[in-house]
Amino acid sequence: MPTQLDTASALALTPGTASPAPGVGANTETHLSSPFAYEPRQHIRTALERAARPDYAAWLRYVESAAACTNPIRLHGNLATVDTRTGEILANRHTSDLPDGVIYKACGNRRHIVCPACATTYQHDAYHLVRAGLVGGKTIPDSVRTHPAVFATLTAPSFGPVHTRDVRHCTCRDKTRCTCRAAPCHARRDAPTCPHGTPLACWQRHTADDEQLGRPLCADCYDHAHHVVWNHHAGELWRRTKQHAERHLNQLARQRGLPKVRLSHGKAAEYQARGAVHFHILLRLDGIDPDNPDAVTAPPDGITSDDVIAAVTLAATTIAYTTDPHPAHLDGWTITWGEQHEIRPITLSASGDALDDQAVAAYLAKYSTKGTEATGHTSRRLTVDTIDLYANPAGTHPERLIAAAWTLGHAPGWTRLRRWAHMLGFGGHFLTKARRYSITFGSIREERAAYKRAQALNGHDPMAEGHPETVRFQRQADLDTKTEETTLVIGFLTYAGTGWHTTGDQLLANTAAAQARERTRAGREELAHDSWEQSSSTPLAA
Repeated sequence: MPTQLDTASALALTPGTASPAPGVGANTETHLSSPFAYEPRQHIRTALERAARPDYAAWLRYVESAAACTNPIRLHGNLATVDTRTGEILANRHTSDLPDGVIYKACGNRRHIVCPACATTYQHDAYHLVRAGLVGGKTIPDSVRTHPAVFATLTAPSFGPVHTRDVRHCTCRDKTRCTCRAAPCHARRDAPTCPHGTPLACWQRHTADDEQLGRPLCADCYDHAHHVVWNHHAGELWRRTKQHAERHLNQLARQRGLPKVRLSHGKAAEYQARGAVHFHILLRLDGIDPDNPDAVTAPPDGITSDDVIAAVTLAATTIAYTTDPHPAHLDGWTITWGEQHEIRPITLSASGDALDDQAVAAYLAKYSTKGTEATGHTSRRLTVDTIDLYANPAGTHPERLIAAAWTLGHAPGWTRLRRWAHMLGFGGHFLTKARRYSITFGSIREERAAYKRAQALNGHDPMAEGHPETVRFQRQADLDTKTEETTLVIGFLTYAGTGWHTTGDQLLANTAAAQARERTRAGREELAHDSWEQSSSTPLAA
């Protein structure tokens, strides 16, 4: 990730002012005289001032865990070391003894546009989570490799014609940077107009970065209300679709004299340019063990991936339901999938129309870090004080969608539309999975924390000879009973602020993190090269 050199401080704008809230105002960058006053660039000057301090090495060590974060959380308070056997407080330390008087914690935001470093960590975790459900490992049995699996993409219906880029024969290896010549957007022999007098034809061949993509041909004809309501109910539509597919597969199993089966899924949501979400779904067929329903078992041999594709296709084309009535639409809105959907099998060695497991895992992980930026809108949760900045019933397409969600959300029973107006009505998680599909994010994070804790205690790789191994993918409730630690560090911490104290601190921390990542990458490449040389030098058996 490139280091951001020109990112402004996240603290208050007025130096020396009193602060009504913790972390604002008191730590603003000041322009004091220093040996580096000759440096006109502020981020370089503050970086030199920090590096010249005697506690610079200690500061780098304490910010290491959040060094690559764009907006780290600063916490202050007490850290107590407690004997887990007796409950005695062995030591008590205040963060004022640490550099800057605070503890830095990475923000953990999953959106790449907000914090690229934390989003990259989330993406890597998502990749391992999704792929473990396909190939096993990390407490998932390796037998899942033989389970039939498919990858489905389900889209929203049309709420009105929009500008599109139609490439019928794409030859680019990277579809996100396609340079193929597109077909005309909405070619018509006649020149019809809508009731508002807007032409319903477009002969333009849009490029991939055209700002018109996803925008309605006529914004007044577009059904913005139905659009945000569909986004709001998309999660329930998927739940019913999966239920229907499972019922169809179990009916098929009974007809063939086979035991019951179930579908385990991993799902990522993505915004289209028009602002409607669509789902990328990985579905794995599992069997059911009557004696241990929570176990991941192989399905019967009589059901194949073609049967799963047929079941999901049938559910996607038939499932529909009507929402509760709304004062603006007493009959409710119809919630159903769009006509465009794609369902393909997954294999460990992709061939023909099948997809590779690594490609699917990377695909879902990539979209789990995205948000509404594809629509041209990015904001945090909206309130009555900020809604007017982003909503306009006569404005741009995203502004109309936000206005529709906010207006519809005033009715009783529909208030969640206001809560998720900044997400255009969609309030679901961007990456979800069935409980039995794979491991959890929590187990992955506990594994990382245990590794770093052992690394800090031992001063080097915790897997080296004579040093303890890390805790391997255990539930949070099991950690206290399965670790051999006799002391526990409890933090009584409160929020002190967000962001780095100065742009120079951010430059130094991000640079140190980039160098650490480069050392890790070089080390991995060296280990892989040594492993390859050893395997190639081993003589083949006669």
